[in-house]
Amino acid sequence: MRPLVLLIVACLLPGCGQKTVKSISFHEQIQPILKSQCVKCHGTEIARGKIVLTTYESMMNSRTAKGKKPLVVAQEPAKSWLYIVCATNQPHYRMPPDTSTVVALTKEQLQLLSKWIEGGAKEN
Repeated sequence: MRPLVLLIVACLLPGCGQKTVKSISFHEQIQPILKSQCVKCHGTEIARGKIVLTTYESMMNSRTAKGKKPLVVAQEPAKSWLYIVCATNQPHYRMPPDTSTVVALTKEQLQLLSKWIEGGAKEN
C-alpha cells in the first residue's frame, strides 16, 4: 500500500508525466543549416548586408539592413529577422532569394530554427 501512495504523490509533483523536450543544438543542428543555406552570401568573404552567419557570435552581432534590430530575438521567432526572412512566402523578401542557386529552407529546417529561437537561441 505504501509504495502505491508514494507513486501517486510522485505523479502529483510538478513535471511528472511530462515529456522531456531535448533542446535544439546550435552547433549540431542550426549551424549546419546556416553553413549550407546562408554562408555563401553571408560569410566572412562576402557579407551581404553586413550580415555574417559563420559563427554564433557573428550571427548574434549582425543587425538588419538598417542596423538597428538584431537578427535573432531569443524566445521570439516572430520578431527574429533571421526566421522571418527564411519563413516568408513573399519571394522578393525570402532568404535565400529565388535568384540564388541555393534552395529555400525546408519545413523541417524552419521548424528547427523556430524551436531553437523559442528555446532561448543558446550557443549549445
